[in-house]
Amino acid sequence: MTATNISATRIPPLSGADAEFFSAARLRAARLQPYLASAVFSLVPVAQPGYGTFGVDRWWRVYLDMDRAREWGIAATAAVILHEAHHVVRDHHARADRISVEANHAHLWNLAGDAAINDDLLDDGLALPSPVLPKHLGLQTGLLEETYFRHLLEQEEQDQAQKSCGSGSGGTPLESEIDQEPDAADPAGPQGIDQVEAQAIRRAVAHDVVAAQGTGQNVSPGLVLWAQDLLNPQVPWQSLLRSALGSSARAITSKPQPDWARPDRRSDSRPEFPRPGSRHLRPQVAVVIDTSYSMSRPLLNAAVTEINALLQRFGVSELIVVVCDAAATPPQRVRRIGELALSGGGGTDLRVGIAAAAECRPSPQIIVVLTDGFTPWPQEAPARTKLIAIIIGNHAPLPEGTGITSLRIKEPR
Repeated sequence: MTATNISATRIPPLSGADAEFFSAARLRAARLQPYLASAVFSLVPVAQPGYGTFGVDRWWRVYLDMDRAREWGIAATAAVILHEAHHVVRDHHARADRISVEANHAHLWNLAGDAAINDDLLDDGLALPSPVLPKHLGLQTGLLEETYFRHLLEQEEQDQAQKSCGSGSGGTPLESEIDQEPDAADPAGPQGIDQVEAQAIRRAVAHDVVAAQGTGQNVSPGLVLWAQDLLNPQVPWQSLLRSALGSSARAITSKPQPDWARPDRRSDSRPEFPRPGSRHLRPQVAVVIDTSYSMSRPLLNAAVTEINALLQRFGVSELIVVVCDAAATPPQRVRRIGELALSGGGGTDLRVGIAAAAECRPSPQIIVVLTDGFTPWPQEAPARTKLIAIIIGNHAPLPEGTGITSLRIKEPR
């Protein structure tokens, strides 16, 4: 799908009138969102007559239909330049790879990215021409691209008419996109931003975003979260899960219990005073799984795999599992969570699932809850039970209360 006649040579500069118009629009874009200036001025313009809009590839080449830009005017063109800069700053190409977006769903990922970006740009008062917004897709504002994409998949949205923003958005590459990585050692090759330089630009933008927020400038919440995550990487959720579940299990297994079925070996010296032996208990564990449609299946599967491995390490041979959305199914006993066929939908109230798990016999000492967090919570863990709430996703608050330990599995940005 690439044009080999332009991929082998250096990109020609824009014509005089086009270059003047683009420079004016780019300067306005940098003034509108100064914390994005380093990204905006790193974009490499490529004339694309007849394309009908702008697009960007993964090497930060921005493809321009300058006739359409003149129809938009300087202000709207500046907003579109910012839109394309957001695609590469937010690393939409790599994020599509991380969640395994298939080629036939690339247009949905592109729509998801457009909705997340445009939502922020309109909040800043930018004059985008005919923007795709979350409300146009039947979705709420302020969510991540991955969440929008998951909802679009569930809706089986098949609108193929939307023009792609190019490979830089994680969408379908443009028909004449330059499919060649920039090489600083080859001055005759096409210009662009390689992965190392791109990451340096992202970090510079992230610092500028955080600084702008600190001085009271209007910065979109989504961009602030992205910047904070990039500059302050979190402890991997797997480590937090091992710590939370491991400490709860060790608290049970480390305490020996008297056992008359195993007499103390030292009681042979005083048979008139029998003494019980001891044994170490295996923890009784219940898992409550939220099966509402808003759950991220890839992250849920990753959490289930990690929990299985941890419980096997602590000698848990059988689990109580309660599948729940607005109502709880009868508890099931399985050796591995993966043996379950998870299904469900609708609203969520995991309090009924937690109560159902607590009523099982023998009573569980640990209840693990896997959910996106959009559910009411009990004020405290059931009696004599440790409740570990694993929140899958970036938005719901972590539950608090006596006997409750919470951790978050974040969606990638």
